[in-house]
Amino acid sequence: MIEDVDLVRDTPLEALATAIAAQTDALGRLRFKFEVQQMMLSGGCTTWVAETTEELEAAIDAVHECDSRFRSALSVAAGACGLSPESTLREVGAAVEEPWNYIFQQGRDELKRSVERVSALCGENRKLLARGYLATSAALSLLGVATTTAYDASGAPVASQSSANILNTKA
Repeated sequence: MIEDVDLVRDTPLEALATAIAAQTDALGRLRFKFEVQQMMLSGGCTTWVAETTEELEAAIDAVHECDSRFRSALSVAAGACGLSPESTLREVGAAVEEPWNYIFQQGRDELKRSVERVSALCGENRKLLARGYLATSAALSLLGVATTTAYDASGAPVASQSSANILNTKA
């Protein structure tokens, strides 16, 4: 694991580069957890849903912790460059010389790709979970067990329809 940002020992730019690497690493672990959950759900194995959800929650917490350290390092680096503490990574990168501007641009690009991939996986997994829920509700309806709530593809609750259409995959 990437070592923690040490704002006292590292220069502000080194601390920011370390924070970017830690954030990228945390997003990579989150992506891995989503991919594991997706493989499990795609394979129809629901035995470990609770465990994968717990692992996802831990990975999300790690991303939040890294994000806090990243934002702190970014604020310090911006100040060291004579910029506002609210400056963006793009602005800090534009204010520094090589190799830092290249390092920050690459880090920014990698963070953007990682967030986009995690977001896509999250959406895909929501759809898989919703489909599983709908299939379970339909099966229970066939057995005469009433279900009152279902979820759409975004995860929002919707009133369950009385249809027992097990092949409904619109979610």
